[in-house]
Formats: sequence, structure tokens, C-alpha cells
Amino acid sequence: MQKTFKRIWILILVLLFVFLPQVALAESSNHIPAYSSAEELISVVNALRATYGLAPYQPNSILMGIAQAHAEYLLSIGTFTHISGDGLRPYQRALSAGYLVAGDLSLGGFFAENVTGGINQTANEAVQAWMGDDPHKNTMLSGTLQDVGAGVAVSGSTYYYVLDAGLSTGGKPVAYTPPAPLYPSTPSIVTNTPNPDGSIVHIVQPGETLGSIRLAYQIPLADILKLNNLTLNSTIYPNQKIIIRAAFTATATQPTSTPTILPTITPRSTSSPTPTITPFPATPTRSPGLPISSAGPAVATIVVSALFLAGLITILGRTRK
Repeated sequence: MQKTFKRIWILILVLLFVFLPQVALAESSNHIPAYSSAEELISVVNALRATYGLAPYQPNSILMGIAQAHAEYLLSIGTFTHISGDGLRPYQRALSAGYLVAGDLSLGGFFAENVTGGINQTANEAVQAWMGDDPHKNTMLSGTLQDVGAGVAVSGSTYYYVLDAGLSTGGKPVAYTPPAPLYPSTPSIVTNTPNPDGSIVHIVQPGETLGSIRLAYQIPLADILKLNNLTLNSTIYPNQKIIIRAAFTATATQPTSTPTILPTITPRSTSSPTPTITPFPATPTRSPGLPISSAGPAVATIVVSALFLAGLITILGRTRK
């Protein structure tokens, strides 16, 4: 009988060692944010359109390409803008890629773009954020636009989402000459060395732009704009001084200087206007919180059951004696 009890105890211990790690792993996995792909973003948008009785957007390979490229550009500069690194607006990027945008191009045509991002943001949360105002809603719920493209760029736990929706003339693409780039790349720029105080100041030369200066010094454009009180639409001139890095801030307790921490950009969603506006009765919904784990009660159930079984076996063993 004692041998039987020992075997049962061994079986209980084996079950505990096998199942407890698996339950713990399931519990921890509930807190890992799911990666959202471009295809998932389109699925969420189309599901939203279905609730409003609208036909689903049709994924377009050209729009998928320009949306992904713009998402990666936003990730590289660490901020949000509808103007790409070559100075093109959304409908201009579409035209340059071969998508023949319908409508009055002087007004941007029948084309709209949403961008957003955040820490561990999912596709569902991106769509919920866009539901907060009419311009973003109209990009997703337009009754005129038909084609769609989406892009997702990720760095660590930071996500950037881009949604491009448009209407094509359906004709054969024609040659399109884009306007002069706002921020072309100029690799011939000569960078300056730091001053004694640690600051770096660049003197603008003819033909240089904010974009080309950013590329030359390999720093985010957002930092240059912040340090010099500029915007994406600012114009710079030859011989203008552009601060690349601020002077070090000396401390009273140390003989050396410590660099001033450059500001960071808090992600916000932005949208370009769409020519067609459709009224929407829905109100914005709140982003869901992190999933609540159900593994905790499972662990407790396994432990209590094992202890109960062990106690029962012990009592029966004593009774038989």
C-alpha cells in the first residue's frame, strides 16, 4: 500500500511540474501586445465600413507601396507629416507611383491619408483614434473613395500607421512631373565640427534645404525644427544659421559639461482632407485596456486540487492502517 501511495504522490508532483509552467507562460503571453500588419489595418477599416453599410475598400498594390514607404519615413524622422522626404503630398506620391487620381488635382483630387502611431498601438486602436474627428472618419468611411493602401512601421514598441484611400479614373496612367522637392537629398553638404561649448551650427549654403541638412548630419528633422523654432513649411536662406546641436549645459558640481537632452516628439494622429464628406452618427470609442489574464485562477485551481487529492490519499492511507 505504501508503494501505491508513493506512486500517486509522484504522479501528482509530475502533473504540477508539467502544467504549472504552461499556465504561467499562458498568463505572461496575455500581456504581449499583438503585432498589427497592414492587412489587419485594412480589415479593421473594412469591418467598420460594413457597420455603416458601405462597400469594402479594395486593396491596391500601388497604394500599399506608397503607404508602407511613408510609414517607414515617419518612423525615420520620429514625427508625423503628410509630406514625404522628397516633398510630395499624398496624392502626388500616388500619381508619381502610377495611380491615376481622379478629381480636381488642384484640390488634391479624390485622395485622403490618415497617419497615427503610439506605444504598442494596435490596428484597432489606430482606427478608434481616427474615429475621433470628421477628417479621419471621412478617410475611412467615404462613399466616393474605392481603393486603399496601408503601411505599418515598427521600432521596438513604437508603431506608425498610414492609411491611403483614393479613387482612380480607371484610365491608363499618364506621365506626371512632380513639383520641386521641398527637402531633396544633397550629399555634397559639408558638416561643421562642434564648437568649444559642444554646440554645432550649420551655415546654410545656396541650394541646401532642411531635409538635405538633416540627412547630412544624420539627426531627426524634428530636432532641427524644435531647436530653430521652425516648421515643415519654413523657408531657409543662404548664410542662415541653423542649430544642429545645442551647447552643453555646465553643472556646478562637475568640471565637465553634460549635453542638454534633445526633446522627443509625442505621436499624434493627423489626417489630410478628403474631397467627399459623409455624415457619421457614431461617437468615438475608447481604446480597450490590456487583456485581463485568466491564468491566475487556473493556477490556483490546479494547486488546490492537487492539495485536496493529496490530503484525501493521506486520510485513506491512515484509515486502512
